[in-house]
Amino acid sequence: MLVGKFRPDRYDLIGAAICVVGVAVIMYAPRSG
Repeated sequence: MLVGKFRPDRYDLIGAAICVVGVAVIMYAPRSG
């Protein structure tokens, strides 16, 4: 965003939110074993 000088639209924000949620699920998921 800072380098490309473009404004993120709602789909960019939704995609980033999905990525952050996915990483959080992977990081904090209980491991079996």
